[in-house]
Amino acid sequence: MVKLGNLLVATFGVLLVLNGCLARQSLGVPPQLQNECNLDNLDVLQATETIKSEAGQIEYWDHNHPQLRCAGVSVARYVIEQGGLYLPTFFTSPKISYVVQGKGISGRVVPGCAETFMDSQPMQEQQQEQRQGQQGRQPWGGQGQQGQQGQQQQQGFRDMHQKVEHVRQGDICAITPGSAHWIYNTGEQPLVIIALLDIANYQNQLDRNPRVFHLAGNNQQGGFGGPQQQQEQKNMWSGFDAQVIAQALKIDVQLAQELQNQQDNRGNIVRVKGPFQVVRPPLRQPYESEERRRPRGPQDNGLEETICSMRSHENIDDPARADVYKPNLGRMTTVNSYTLPILQFIRLSATRGSIQGNAMVLPKYNMNANEILYCTGGQGRIQVVNDNGQNVLDQQVQKGQLVVIPQGFAYVVQSHGNNFEWISFKTNENAMISTLAGRTSLLRGLPLAVISNGFQVSPEEARRIKFNTLETTLTRSAGRQQQPFIEEIVEA
Repeated sequence: MVKLGNLLVATFGVLLVLNGCLARQSLGVPPQLQNECNLDNLDVLQATETIKSEAGQIEYWDHNHPQLRCAGVSVARYVIEQGGLYLPTFFTSPKISYVVQGKGISGRVVPGCAETFMDSQPMQEQQQEQRQGQQGRQPWGGQGQQGQQGQQQQQGFRDMHQKVEHVRQGDICAITPGSAHWIYNTGEQPLVIIALLDIANYQNQLDRNPRVFHLAGNNQQGGFGGPQQQQEQKNMWSGFDAQVIAQALKIDVQLAQELQNQQDNRGNIVRVKGPFQVVRPPLRQPYESEERRRPRGPQDNGLEETICSMRSHENIDDPARADVYKPNLGRMTTVNSYTLPILQFIRLSATRGSIQGNAMVLPKYNMNANEILYCTGGQGRIQVVNDNGQNVLDQQVQKGQLVVIPQGFAYVVQSHGNNFEWISFKTNENAMISTLAGRTSLLRGLPLAVISNGFQVSPEEARRIKFNTLETTLTRSAGRQQQPFIEEIVEA
């Protein structure tokens, strides 16, 4: 019996190990993708496909490129012309975007949430018109029964919809999987948005191909995947029988056929004819609410924000909220799940960087995330080193170009000429970095004896290596060399 019991215990243990391995394999990287990050060379990436619509265009990066496959992401750039409306769509993957240029309004429809924006103005206007009509009504005149019923229906009708928010240059916008969203350009210049889909996110239960679902419009040239999806994409109503749509929405069949947009060739960005009337709050200055300015403290119970009311936007272009700032060098601002709680649900974050001429971001690496860096202005030089100590990237990066920096790969950013500006998306809601030089770097945490013996340098040289750089993030990449450590301490 003892031997039988031991055998059962051993068998149970083996099953647990196998189950753990299978679970890890299913939740982790699939076997066919396990070697995709063995990259001996990185490239600066350009958009490879452009899909034009009536009032704008969408530019795609090839998500099958080895670098994007390694990061598990897909990237697109939206250009919405003045008066253009990006029709409602949703994705199976989390989406994070940055407004590069322009302003507008956007709405998202979260399943199960109530319509909290209600329009009462049409009723008031109708009542005013009714009073004016009564004053000027002739004694013998009157309205038919149908006209009276129609007027009563108009008086009782009020549009209701879910939350609408203003967006402007510098906004980070987060969209959860399955939540439909739309965008309208209210400005006088094109609204430009760079967006990232985290197709390797655990919430995407399909394969590593970006999938977009259209609620309106038709895309004649393909989908979010760019050149890999050349077939026409129709909206979701097109696949249903018109009779079924009519029964579900309680409308006539002819109107149901209009929803299918069979003859609509405008694309996913259409031009709005006439005024675009939606219920929206007035734009406040300085573009933030009291709730946003109010710090979270011990009085909060954590239930103030639900997924329905949670903010999905955060502006990170304001220098006043920079996390790192150094005059004449630049600034860096991070948004994560602490500053924008919705990022906790989609497990993504972002960093905005702007450095001036001859400035440099000290060498660093991402501890727990891949980074996708998009240049929004200027020109800079980026060097990346892989796990073998090989320089896999050393190129100039310009506006509109993309660089993928895998987890753990060390890199340095330098500005050339004028300012170099970028936005980085990271595949972790609280991405962490570790610097290789500076006051809080790895070298500062090592004993001098380790540095001296590890690099075969004298104790004095080890001291200079460890202490000469006093900055934490930004420094100058050219100019006069710093004074020795002892003199700097005396000057301080």
